[in-house]
Amino acid sequence: MISYLGVPISWPNGEIFGTICVLDSKKNSYSETFLRLLLMWRDVLQDDLRTFATLNKQLEERDAKIRHLFDADLIGIFIWELEGRIIEANDAFLRIVGYEREDLISGRVRWTDLTPPEWLDRDIQQWVPVFKETGHLQPFEKEYFRKDGSRVPVLIGAASFEDGGDQGVSFVLDLTERKRAEAEARESERRYREIQSALAHANRVMTMGQLTASISHEIRQPIGACATNAEAGLRWLRAPSPNLEEVRQAFERITKDARRASEVMNRIRGLVRNAPTDKEWLQINEAIREVITLTRAEAEKNSVSVRMELAEDLPLVQGDRVQLQQVMLNLVINAIDAMSVVDDGPRELTISTGRDESNAVLVTVRDSGPGVRPENAEHLFEPFYTTKAGGMGMGLSICRSIVESHGGMLRLSANVPRGAVFQFTVPGDGDGAFRPSTAQEGVLSNESENDSRQPRCP
Repeated sequence: MISYLGVPISWPNGEIFGTICVLDSKKNSYSETFLRLLLMWRDVLQDDLRTFATLNKQLEERDAKIRHLFDADLIGIFIWELEGRIIEANDAFLRIVGYEREDLISGRVRWTDLTPPEWLDRDIQQWVPVFKETGHLQPFEKEYFRKDGSRVPVLIGAASFEDGGDQGVSFVLDLTERKRAEAEARESERRYREIQSALAHANRVMTMGQLTASISHEIRQPIGACATNAEAGLRWLRAPSPNLEEVRQAFERITKDARRASEVMNRIRGLVRNAPTDKEWLQINEAIREVITLTRAEAEKNSVSVRMELAEDLPLVQGDRVQLQQVMLNLVINAIDAMSVVDDGPRELTISTGRDESNAVLVTVRDSGPGVRPENAEHLFEPFYTTKAGGMGMGLSICRSIVESHGGMLRLSANVPRGAVFQFTVPGDGDGAFRPSTAQEGVLSNESENDSRQPRCP
């Protein structure tokens, strides 16, 4: 080598990468043009080195972030092959399935072995085809076997490294705590419903205790009629010429009144027994009439006139008859109690049914009592809030819970010119056409029933 012309090439950090040079076996005096060309080529190479260094740095930073995520143990991560082998996994995933890293290194941890048979069938038949087509799987729930044989619920999502590839990465979240919390929430809900049921039962028993006189009247009346008709029948039989037709009619009346007494007892037993919720399709008007029958004597004792305005052809509602009757019973007794302190003006209780704007069955209980003070109205449905001396303050709270559990609403408004209006809704089955009831229901009276049961004596 006789002559040499070269310039150094440097990395972006200043370290020497090499040189770019011109060599000649002859003595040569290189011109300025040669030097400019070398410097230009050097700049091009250094730009490439700078780009390479930048990309390499970004790649290292990304790898570091991925490794940091992989090792952070925030979520289980494992890299797998479609045939079942787990290539790599972080400590979080190994903890989820209860294995050690030595198990992973030795190849004893395979996702196909971790998956219970019923889930593996689903993976192979459902998820693998989707994965091959899309290259990823949206998160879904499944179970894994732990090393000790127990099962762990997980949420898992997956993605392949390249389209059509057999390797990918999965992210696994342990759902054990969430499932435990869900089970505890269900158990709390069950205990809450048991307590609600017990309180509702206590409320029914207490309310029925208030109706002792009314219940006694409803039972005593048909039993008394049975005795009267039995005596009449015996007198007809003792007559010199027994009138068997009169005897037959007397026994028919006895049968009718005995059934009536039995029906009253069945209603009472249904209201006071502590039975689980039993929803059925029922006619709300029929349930209301049964409640009014039980409270009729209580209303008469307090000089309250009761009017029913029940719409015809209402749809059936699905509900627990006892619970819905408990709501009616509470509202009616509350109305009678409220009107018992009214000394001026009529004491009128109106129970009506119809449909509201959403087509649900609407039940309205309207009284002419003193009404509810505004400061009390907002608290009236709260547990243990009461304006009655010695009251539990649970009646209306339980009523609202019952109505809401049936998909309805219970609300309060003021009556005009005085009193309160309680209304509750229950969704119907959508059948039946609303037709306003005529006033034939009218004010309830016992006279017609009493007259129909009087026997003719011989």
